[in-house]
Amino acid sequence: MKSKRINANKQFIGREFELSKLAQIADTNEASIVVVYGRRRVGKTELVEQAFRNRNIIKFEGVEGEHKFSQMKHVLSQFSEYAGDPLIAKLNLRSWAEIFQLIAKYTLKGEWTLFLDELQWLASYRSQLIAELKYVWDNYFRQNRSLVLVLCGSSPSFIINKVLHSRALYNRSQHEIHLQEFDLHETKSFLGSRRSNREVMDAYLTVGGIPEYLKYLNRESSVFLGLCKNTFVSGSFFSNEYQRIFTSRLGSNRDYLKVIRFLSRERFAARQEIAKHIKCETGGTLTALLKDLELCGFITRYVPYNLDEQSLLTRYGISDQYLQFYFKFIEPVYGEIQNGSFNKNPALPINTDTYLKWLGYSFERLCRKRHRLIAKLLGFESVIYKAGAFFNRQSHTQDKGFQIDLVFDRSDRVITICEIKYLQSKATRRIIADFERKLELFPNPKKATINKVLITTEGADNELTSYFDRILTLDDIFLA
Repeated sequence: MKSKRINANKQFIGREFELSKLAQIADTNEASIVVVYGRRRVGKTELVEQAFRNRNIIKFEGVEGEHKFSQMKHVLSQFSEYAGDPLIAKLNLRSWAEIFQLIAKYTLKGEWTLFLDELQWLASYRSQLIAELKYVWDNYFRQNRSLVLVLCGSSPSFIINKVLHSRALYNRSQHEIHLQEFDLHETKSFLGSRRSNREVMDAYLTVGGIPEYLKYLNRESSVFLGLCKNTFVSGSFFSNEYQRIFTSRLGSNRDYLKVIRFLSRERFAARQEIAKHIKCETGGTLTALLKDLELCGFITRYVPYNLDEQSLLTRYGISDQYLQFYFKFIEPVYGEIQNGSFNKNPALPINTDTYLKWLGYSFERLCRKRHRLIAKLLGFESVIYKAGAFFNRQSHTQDKGFQIDLVFDRSDRVITICEIKYLQSKATRRIIADFERKLELFPNPKKATINKVLITTEGADNELTSYFDRILTLDDIFLA
């Protein structure tokens, strides 16, 4: 019985927590199920293969868009190569249970890792595979105490709803890893020491901490040039990535596309606005639709920090950096990209001022998402607090686009209000007037102390140093 040969990847960085967890699982002397899920391109397959490369790995990968019997035939074909028996590929097995029982006969002894990758495709997005796997696990696989079964998928909604919440595998999925994108420090390590903090942040704000995306940005002398050459040249990676990561997974439901396209034109939108746009009732159907998009990591739901989670003021916005970039800069010129209009000058389609303003919005989202890091830098991470953006009906009436980027309502009777600016030079006094208007609209019924903070890139003029209580820069963020 052969196994898949995995070489050590010397460029593999980070993931220390996940690697440590998988190493402990492998050493438990107990048959284990590991469920790994996360956004496509985030590095799930590489993590599993590097973690278990010193064990015997049998890997089966689903084929996108194929029906059940095609998936089964594909698995049998792959397994015939592992077993060294071409007759296996010709077997006429009609259920997943039969296939798994066959595999179990070959893995009764020894350190085996059975790796089912792109599980949602293998299962054709249905629960039957999981139900049949349960029977074989209980009666065959778990008899080998050195066997690890890895269920891996790039559709978080499928993994959560059909696997983790499945009655079939209830209490059997002992281990769960939701693999997230790189953080800033991992991104800096991945891009290398030649990149400045500004370039690393530009990369992170544009495509997120997705290893495969960062690889493309790192191929040229500058991150910006890497972005342009791999976006605006015909057939380029980023110009076609939208169809691969989004349309292929959720494109069968037109309402998903409608929501994403609507949000691509808005910084944020309320539930009622989304329902009106896609002509859908605001009941369970819309709830399920928005929840699916959240689970897939495409959109984020956020509520004013001071209101209940069920507040009617809840807003939604696209959270995936690449999707934000696609709709803003790629889709409007997609036809020209494919026609080769920018092949000789790939930086031509991107307006620098527009791009920098767009990076500013992305920086605001990052600071809200990494609020614990901001609290640590400001010295109150040990204080209980609520954090988030602020907006209410009064401010919405006066200015639809109004919100305070980040507010910390602290238990020590201090409210820290953050102004976030992603600038190319030092911040100047011009931002004071806008910040003062925000303070006027901000309610403070408990008369808490207001702590004013500026989070920017290159620091600020002396006048701002005396106006704000603290000023944080990019260097501060990367040193945290």
